[in-house]
Amino acid sequence: MDILHLFGEASGLKTNVQKSTVVPIHCLEEHRTLLQTHLPCQISEFPCKYLGVPHSPHKLTKAPAQPIIDRIADRLPSWKADLLTKAGRSVLVQYVLTSIIYLVLVLDLPTGTLQAIDKTRRGFLWRGRKDTRGGHCLIAWPKVTRPHDLGGLGISDLQKLGWALRLRWLWLQKTEPRKQWAFFPVHSSPQVKAFFAAAIILEVGNGKNTCFWTDRWLGGQSLQNSFPNLFRAVASRARKERCLILSIIEHGFLT
Repeated sequence: MDILHLFGEASGLKTNVQKSTVVPIHCLEEHRTLLQTHLPCQISEFPCKYLGVPHSPHKLTKAPAQPIIDRIADRLPSWKADLLTKAGRSVLVQYVLTSIIYLVLVLDLPTGTLQAIDKTRRGFLWRGRKDTRGGHCLIAWPKVTRPHDLGGLGISDLQKLGWALRLRWLWLQKTEPRKQWAFFPVHSSPQVKAFFAAAIILEVGNGKNTCFWTDRWLGGQSLQNSFPNLFRAVASRARKERCLILSIIEHGFLT
């Protein structure tokens, strides 16, 4: 409470304890009781919501992500779908309904959630409603999400869009290593890591930000791909943490 009071004096913001919530992490029951005594807030559990984003120490399930689906569906009644052409609906789907999914920048949404959102987007595109059946769809959804030059409508595939957006964190970790969060591990799906590894070739500077085994720094290839048998013999921790300069010094490659 003293910390919150000092924060309020410095920022001009006051904390309303009655409207605040505490979410304990790995706390014993006696610690929770002590916390309730000294900080009289409501105690909640994960998953919780912060700044409109659901948080959980584990992979999100469809239930905590349901408000995201509902928020997208709530947009539809205000639009006069019957007065719009399919071309007009496709623009709304791509630039309004899809843009709401900015959360995929930080969240790996469950497959069921993405399917429910696609169902809403598909229904509005073909019928101007929340739901639709297969017989109303003129083109299969995988074809709809293709780029224009490949015969599609250019509507984003949500899963691939999420992968592309989350690539940004790996890029910033490499290009701006002085950021405060860059020292923490970035948890990325295997697909995101594979896309990043395929797209990036590193030019070695001082070697401190180049992974010795997994980055593509030697002739445009990684040691992981060039020497797979040797890579399998290396401890998994060393694969992730060994930077180029440390590995070279340790193995005596510098003279």
